[in-house]
Amino acid sequence: MFNLQQLETLVLCVECGSFSAAARRLGKAQSAVSTAIANLEIDAGIDIFDRSTRIPTLTPHGKRLYTHSIHLLSQAKEMKAMLHSFSVGVEDTLTIVINELLLTPNFFNIINSFYHEFPHTELHINTADNKEISQLIAQGNASIGFMLCEDFIPQDVELGLVGYLPISATAAIEHPLHEQVSTTLDELKGFRQILLNNMQGPWNIHFSPLITRTNDLNTLQSLLAANNSWSFVPDHIIEKNNAIKIIELDSEEKNWLLHIDRAVPKNKNMGQAFTWLYQKSIHMFEVQSDK
Repeated sequence: MFNLQQLETLVLCVECGSFSAAARRLGKAQSAVSTAIANLEIDAGIDIFDRSTRIPTLTPHGKRLYTHSIHLLSQAKEMKAMLHSFSVGVEDTLTIVINELLLTPNFFNIINSFYHEFPHTELHINTADNKEISQLIAQGNASIGFMLCEDFIPQDVELGLVGYLPISATAAIEHPLHEQVSTTLDELKGFRQILLNNMQGPWNIHFSPLITRTNDLNTLQSLLAANNSWSFVPDHIIEKNNAIKIIELDSEEKNWLLHIDRAVPKNKNMGQAFTWLYQKSIHMFEVQSDK
């Protein structure tokens, strides 16, 4: 049966244009290359090169074998790199659990960098509410978590402040609250407020006598766009939704920054991929604008 070395020789002969040029590239005698190709033809049971011309050319079968050889050698190279990464302590899988509100553009930028640094690590990214995040980490069902800071302190989990989430009052583009230059907090009370259940903080109380509650971010955005209501929403979500915009508030309390905690298991050794992500998370939620 043929081996990868024979296929490598075949590919090199085609790319170099001749057996002699391939031999020079390999630092071998031309006879060694010719013998390798002849043995490959015997093992494969086909003629790979047509030798009736001055320069051997690929037969139709040889062309098919050459094409498949390129793919097979590429896969073999990828497998070799994968096995090497595992042998030096890179995890085969890594699980991130994160509050849905923290899926910011910068989070995804760092994930893209992770793909480049650890292409062979299978990454699992799951969303959950805060209490579930800490439970998953403590139970060993997730490697690292990102959650909004809360009053409760979870057990068996190490917490660390890694940044802030800017939020603002927002409403549909055509909402009456946008008709004036600025709005007071008292004026917000005249319109229905939508509360998102999984957002935490002292600001997450109802200002308005009429409220709607939801635990789904997409539902909240649809309600804002379709109804005469307003809500507190993370700025990165407002920026990518053309149907809503920030309400300009006439108040010292118009800008809010929610604290973000990183949650990891206590006293547990982690591999290279985790260590890289742990270090990058320090800058994952840096506030880019002057909020």
